[in-house]
Amino acid sequence: MEALDQVFGSSYNPGDQSVGKPKNELGQDDFFRLMVAQLNNQDPTKPLDNAEFLGQLAQFSTVNGIEDMNESFSGLVNNLFTSQAMMAAQLIDREVLIDAGFALNSFFDGENPVSGGFIADDATTSTRVNIYDGSGELVNSIDMGTVEAGSYQFAWNGTGKDGNAVEQGRYTIVAEGNIGGQLNTLVMQQYNKINSVSVDRQNTSVLLHLDNGEDVTFSQVSEFR
Repeated sequence: MEALDQVFGSSYNPGDQSVGKPKNELGQDDFFRLMVAQLNNQDPTKPLDNAEFLGQLAQFSTVNGIEDMNESFSGLVNNLFTSQAMMAAQLIDREVLIDAGFALNSFFDGENPVSGGFIADDATTSTRVNIYDGSGELVNSIDMGTVEAGSYQFAWNGTGKDGNAVEQGRYTIVAEGNIGGQLNTLVMQQYNKINSVSVDRQNTSVLLHLDNGEDVTFSQVSEFR
């Protein structure tokens, strides 16, 4: 009890204290109360120096600032989430360009061009987009030449190497190019239509449900059209 009296005063009586829900964090009053107790009970041979004392005060001020910043940031995130949800509702039936691995499995309907894209991580020479039929035979090739690092789009009009229209059906499209003296297969990108949208409130994200069965977020989209 003597040690407790030194910290809280001689009038301290544990029996007079009501039991309530414990606090999960220290407030400003609690901090300064503990600071005063620390000063009153410090070792006289090892007093708290000014630098350490000021450091503790600065730490508390920083914590308060972080708490205020977190509150502001949470409000900003909620506002951004609401804006994204409202914008997403207007995107239904539009198309998005997303990464699709190293090959596109595209359908040519006999009339409309097949479009897509590819990503070059570095400067690439002799870049080509190759179209293959179901048997793996090269149907046509689009010469993209030399490209710098970046994302590029292409459109195939549905003709073969002889210039004649090919049959409707599924075709595999692959892009390749020479990087540093080696032939590399490039990451493809594909356009897909947005069928519907939904919101994931737990993760504060908006999901775009595409006609190919994929669900993507805004961060996965390279282009809207």
